[in-house]
Amino acid sequence: MNNSKDTTFQHKVQRRLCVDLADRSIPGIILYVLVWLAIIFPSMTYFGSESRYDIIYDLTAAVLGAALLRLVLVAWVKRHIVTMSAATIDQLITLGVIISSLAWGLSVAYLIALNTFQEALLPLIVSTAGICAGGSASLAPSRKLVALMLCGTLIPGTVALQLSNFPFSASMAMLCAIYILAMYSISNIQRKEYFNALLSNFKLEEQAAKLAELSTLDGLTGLRNRRFFEDRQLDEFRRAQRDHKEISLILLDLDHFKQINDQHGHLIGDECLREMARALTQKFNRTMDTLARVGGEEFAVLLPGTSLENAMTLADELRRHIASLRLQYADTRIQMTASLGVSTVRPNYEDSAYSLFERADSALYEAKRSGRNRVASAPVIDLHKARENPVSDTSTRCYSQWRMMG
Repeated sequence: MNNSKDTTFQHKVQRRLCVDLADRSIPGIILYVLVWLAIIFPSMTYFGSESRYDIIYDLTAAVLGAALLRLVLVAWVKRHIVTMSAATIDQLITLGVIISSLAWGLSVAYLIALNTFQEALLPLIVSTAGICAGGSASLAPSRKLVALMLCGTLIPGTVALQLSNFPFSASMAMLCAIYILAMYSISNIQRKEYFNALLSNFKLEEQAAKLAELSTLDGLTGLRNRRFFEDRQLDEFRRAQRDHKEISLILLDLDHFKQINDQHGHLIGDECLREMARALTQKFNRTMDTLARVGGEEFAVLLPGTSLENAMTLADELRRHIASLRLQYADTRIQMTASLGVSTVRPNYEDSAYSLFERADSALYEAKRSGRNRVASAPVIDLHKARENPVSDTSTRCYSQWRMMG
């Protein structure tokens, strides 16, 4: 297959080229069969003898067999295109093109060489030219396939004309050479148009993906935004339902953030939020974790497969890290603290993801009510058991060891 000059999309282009060549081959195979049948069977009465009938039947069987084999190869490629390597797909498609073109070219050459089918010569030549024109268009994305198809279809008949001393055979050979070069050149134009369109399409897809990615980010902190967080929370909650595993959520709120904005201005307030985001990304680096800014100074950390004890430990480590931060502004050093609420559930299929967020929000409120710069958690609830033995799940517990910092 032909490689794209743009290496960024080279693998995608090769895959797409394989799919397109397989798809574009099917109409050509059908036309290939119909044209041969249109030449031969309406004219059977002109062939006369039984021996000529036998020849026609044998050649028709060869052409149909080649078409069927190529169709099987194309179907095989389409069925296994995800698992096949590009090289294997290339070999199978190339094999189909070689077999079908040689079947046609050698059949035409055989009829010419017999000198007993002269009445069929004109429709054979015209149809062969048409087959080559159609094949060049459908196989245009691949130079190699166009060249193989043209040579396999045209050269055997041209050689047969030379050997049979057909009138104007030299002219026919020159016309054949010109026709091959012309079809190949035209296919190159089509090939450039195909790859330009393909690369433009891939670039548009890439830009759309980048825009979609940007739409999930918070512009100030670079963390995920509320919309992305809610979608991911729902997905992870459902995964926990299926796997019967715990899922934890940490909600974090920057203490006295309004005072920071009022005393030092919004630029400093924004820098505090960015510093908070950096602290989160340093602490939570698992690919499965989701970090998001879900409000003005409120952040969320979604921790799939994490127990309450581990979530509490991580939350307190984060709290102490934030309390140790000092943001320097002119002659002023700004100290930040945060309050954190932790929730852990083992959900069943009757629960909603909102219950996880609601419990973490209640725990966050308890941490702020108890003096701020604390971590509080709602008691871990196994919602499978809770359905059997209902208990109040709105209570929270604030650990006494979470002390005030600063």
